[in-house]
Amino acid sequence: MSQTPVKVPPSAASYTPATQDSDLRSQINMLLLREGHIAKIQEHLLHSLNAHTSNWPSAVQTHALALLRSGDVTTFPALVQRVLKDVRHDTLALAAESSETNGTSNGKAGVNGTSNSNGNGASAGNGDTSSNNNNLAVPQAVVDAVLKLTRECLESVCEVDDGPAG
Repeated sequence: MSQTPVKVPPSAASYTPATQDSDLRSQINMLLLREGHIAKIQEHLLHSLNAHTSNWPSAVQTHALALLRSGDVTTFPALVQRVLKDVRHDTLALAAESSETNGTSNGKAGVNGTSNSNGNGASAGNGDTSSNNNNLAVPQAVVDAVLKLTRECLESVCEVDDGPAG
């Protein structure tokens, strides 16, 4: 536990980006930075991504190169924006497929309605060079591991009142 933990009120659990207490967030961020937790989280994320069998960093690099070579993007800011968009798209598509697999389908067939089982990232036929195999989705195991570490780091710098027991 931090020597001077930030006291977080129970109401913080219901904060939204619009109602977030900027002073509280600033205090927490300051402690996370000062005590080295941010670097620890970043290092863990990078290690987890590189160690995961999906080889996610290489998939993102390959996708970015394909976008540049195809002429779909011509500037670095446009490349970053497009890659982030495609990662979000594939992550949502994977979540939708998981929902369908788990029997909680809401009647939607995949996000883009197509599937590419060979994993070559071929175009969907609409000028979209993002993969249809969801290979840009951040692996759920990586997300879970980093969220666990982040929670541990937050718990070490915050005193959270979880409300009445029972």
